[in-house]
Amino acid sequence: MAKTISNAIKIGKTPNAYLLTGIRGVGKTTLGRLFAKALNCSNYDLEKGETCNVCTNCEAIQTNSHLDLIEIDAASRTGVDDMRELLDSVQYRPSQGKYKVYLIDEVHMLSTGAFNALLKTLEEPPDHAKFIFATTEIRKVPVT
Repeated sequence: MAKTISNAIKIGKTPNAYLLTGIRGVGKTTLGRLFAKALNCSNYDLEKGETCNVCTNCEAIQTNSHLDLIEIDAASRTGVDDMRELLDSVQYRPSQGKYKVYLIDEVHMLSTGAFNALLKTLEEPPDHAKFIFATTEIRKVPVT
């Protein structure tokens, strides 16, 4: 996974959305944060595929204070209104990094209406937005 993401960053062709799945405790959310750090690192080493860990963006992501990494716990924010709030903010450009990264944990818990509200943005996302979905229940995530 790390090599695939590193190569995508290296050639400048990162998809707008990723779906990370696996059993509890394998590091889906941690991988999502590391990916957000790689996307926004000011001094990303393309040859090594590594973040610098010292730039403003890396430090902010490491301390959970980066304004452009928006983490959402879909287990507690499952409704359409929660998604509308997210979608209202997606149109605005990032304030700190190159990308706004939306990390939605336990994405399978979103309601059908919330998934539908998110669908249009996923189909035609702004260039500055990346979505990372993490789930333990891949079968509960709608195919769309």
